[in-house]
Amino acid sequence: MTTQEAVLPHKERLLRAGIKLFYENGFHGTTIDAVLAEAGVPKGSFYHHFGSKDAFAQAVLDRYIAFQGGLFTTWFARTDLSTVDQLTGYFKDMSQIFIKSGFQTACLTGKFSTEMGATSDYFRPQLATQIGMWKTQLSTLLTAGQERGDIRQDRPSGDLADAVLALIQGAFVLTLSTRDERTLTSVCATIRDLVEPPK
Repeated sequence: MTTQEAVLPHKERLLRAGIKLFYENGFHGTTIDAVLAEAGVPKGSFYHHFGSKDAFAQAVLDRYIAFQGGLFTTWFARTDLSTVDQLTGYFKDMSQIFIKSGFQTACLTGKFSTEMGATSDYFRPQLATQIGMWKTQLSTLLTAGQERGDIRQDRPSGDLADAVLALIQGAFVLTLSTRDERTLTSVCATIRDLVEPPK
């Protein structure tokens, strides 16, 4: 923990530690004691702010999707770009964050979905909501692009958003194992081919 992190409120330190450790070890591989050690805060502070490991993990997921939404909003605001450039710029931004992390920080919602989505009634509604919000953001962008005339109009924006989201998630899952940046480059080009008007 850095000196700068040491002056942060306990809750913030816990959330940052949670994001780091859940990325590294998943939900089941992360213990409360490990979070406390990483954050450098007493156990009482953890239970005061979150009450349980499950509630803590939900708060960490909320923090992650807020970050993801903020990143998307930044690119959605770039109306000086074509819709395709907004979309691929967003994906490239995500990719660079992933690469700079040493191929560790892909998508926390995706990570929890593969670990918990099939078995946890506690986490599944939250994960489904987050993925639904992500799809809505993508669909809104693509609808605006259809109205501008630079996104294909022969398929509903919701269907395109589903396909784009599957490509994004799939790209990060593959690259977690292969650590091959060419996969990210290839998927970025495929997103462009998918959403642009047919030539």
